[in-house]
Amino acid sequence: MSLADAHRPTSRRERYSLMADAASRPFTVGAVAVPLLLPLLGYLSGDVRVMFTVHLFLGAFWFGTAVLGAVVLGPVMGSLSEEANVEFAEGFVPKMNLLMEPVSVGVVGSGVGLSAMMGLLASPSPSLWAALVLAVALLVLGFGPLHAFTSGMFDEIAAEETDHDRLASLNAKYGMLSMVELVLMVAIVATMSGIRWGF
Repeated sequence: MSLADAHRPTSRRERYSLMADAASRPFTVGAVAVPLLLPLLGYLSGDVRVMFTVHLFLGAFWFGTAVLGAVVLGPVMGSLSEEANVEFAEGFVPKMNLLMEPVSVGVVGSGVGLSAMMGLLASPSPSLWAALVLAVALLVLGFGPLHAFTSGMFDEIAAEETDHDRLASLNAKYGMLSMVELVLMVAIVATMSGIRWGF
């Protein structure tokens, strides 16, 4: 579905329906199912190696996408003309919004599951506590302001008359918060090293 045929959504349910149509239904199903099912399957396998691989795969994907969004895509979108910005956002925003929230839940869920399988939750180290706090902070950031900004961007590109100033403002705010997200991710990677070496 082209967003040229859409309209400004009036509810969260309608917004997600329009996003799913814009991103394509098969993409939406995969974007939600894969990141959520992989940790469950890893945990049910009872094999620490499988769960570690799932956590590493999803975490690397989340981290890499955050770097790409904060360092590359945000500045590129900000430098485009109004028409080019809308055209790019039409393809980018729905897919990112539908994919990254399940990925973030999958990363945190697989991390907690891995910690439980390794027996680390019985006596959490300072590094593990720090990782848990940072994980919660990342989820709050992702499902809070970052979600609000990307939802607002979607509403504007789906509207009959796009407010280009608001779209640019939301993009700038998203870019700044993406840098905060990236800093938190670097910090959580540091805690992983601490867990590995027993701190």
